[in-house]
Formats: sequence, C-alpha cells, structure tokens
Amino acid sequence: MSTNKPTGIDTYNATIERIESVADGLWIFFIRPDTPIPGRRPGHYVSIGLVGPDGQKLVRRPYSLSQSLGSRADPDLLELLIIRVPEGDLTPLLFNQGEGSRLFVRPKMVGTYLLPELRHDMTIILASTGTGVAPHMTMLETCMKTCRQVVMMECVRYGAELAYAGQIREFQKTHPNLVYISLITREGGTKRYIQDYFQDGILEKEHNVTIAPENTHVFACGNPAMIGIPKEDRKTGELSYETPGGLVEILTRRYDLSIHKARQPGQIHFEKYW
Repeated sequence: MSTNKPTGIDTYNATIERIESVADGLWIFFIRPDTPIPGRRPGHYVSIGLVGPDGQKLVRRPYSLSQSLGSRADPDLLELLIIRVPEGDLTPLLFNQGEGSRLFVRPKMVGTYLLPELRHDMTIILASTGTGVAPHMTMLETCMKTCRQVVMMECVRYGAELAYAGQIREFQKTHPNLVYISLITREGGTKRYIQDYFQDGILEKEHNVTIAPENTHVFACGNPAMIGIPKEDRKTGELSYETPGGLVEILTRRYDLSIHKARQPGQIHFEKYW
C-alpha cells in the first residue's frame, strides 16, 4: 500500500490552453477547467493556484475574469489578464508555465463587484488602472446592449499595457454610445489622470457625459490611490479620506453619488487590486 501523501498537484483541475503576451510581464492566460464552472456573471473573479516551492502546498490568488471582444466567446474558457509581480508568491510560478500546463482553479465564481439592474436611460462609467480593466471587459458588451451611454476609461504607465485598446476602438466604430478614454502617464505629453476628468468636469465638457445619481453608476477598479477608498465612522456615518482627491471623494462631493452597499444600494462601486 502506498504511503505517499496527496500533494497540491493532485488537486490540479484545469489546463492553460493559450497564452497571449501583451507586454513585458503582462500576459493574458486562457484557462480551461476540466469541468465547466457555472454561474458566471460580469465582474466575477476566480482563484487559481500552483504548487509552491515546498512541492506540497498550493499558492493561491484571486483574479478577476476578463473577456475579449469581437470573438465568439467560449463560456467555459476563463480569461485572466495578469501582471508578473517579481516579489509575489504566485506570478513568478505562473509565468514559468506554458500552454498545456496544469494548475488549480477553485470551482466557484465569486465576487460582489457586479452590475446593477440595467435600464435604457443609464450611463455606466468603467474606470480602471492597469489590469483593473479586466472585470470591465466582462461588463462592456452587456452594458452596451441596454444603456444609453457607456464610458470606458483606463490609465496605464505605457501604451503597450493597453491590453484591449485595439479591440475596444474597433468595437467603438459600430457603437456610437461608447466613449473610450485611454490615459498614459509615462510617455510624455499632457499627463491626465482619471480623477482629473471628474474633478475638472472634463467628461462633461469634452465628451458630453452627464453624471447624476438617478441614472449614473461608476465602477472603479485598480490602484487604491485612484479609487480613494474612505473610512466610515460607525456611529455618524461620516467619511474620511486617507488619500485626498480620489475618485470616491470626488463623486460623493461633486456629484452627490453614494457608495454602493449590499443593504444600501448606491452608484459608486469599487474593487481595489492591492
């Protein structure tokens, strides 16, 4: 009788079917679970894992699902936009894998960063930094089918990191109600950040976007400094901001939008990536 103990490899239940290199250290992984995972909704994430240096335990991390445009999407294929973090536990292992490699995928779709019930009079604004664009890619086509206007904003360091820009611009040609704004911060030229578009009224002035509590929802994903997540006083409900000038602060004070909560629906949704 074998006395070998099960290892993390024994739980591997998915295959890396395809890898697309976007930029140095930025890849799109297409992963096929052995058994399809039901219940997918725009904004969901999954957890993946690989056996760590000890050869036994799984190193796991959650990643938002992404979705390419302009193709016949395979509902059973998981698309993940991932940046390599040299000091991280999982990504150095993951970026050493190749097409056909096996890994673990938690067989459950999870997350609360989800779309509200959409209406025809709605404006949906999807604002992201870096790989935070991933969940917004899963939302884009759904929003376009129903909403009056959709604004996709993403801010990256270098133009090569705009993983889906070509797809979005092509999609925009046949969808006039889509506004696409890509911002690059380290390649010279006028430096603008996502917050500037709200603080300075640029969306209204240059793109004819109206922001109002009754018909606007804003989704912000990525760098916590961009989002500016506040702390709430449990007794008074008053918000305080450790990072001034973040998007949440601007939206609440300038536009009178409120933070979405499970028991108190609002118009500001956010998902920080670290």
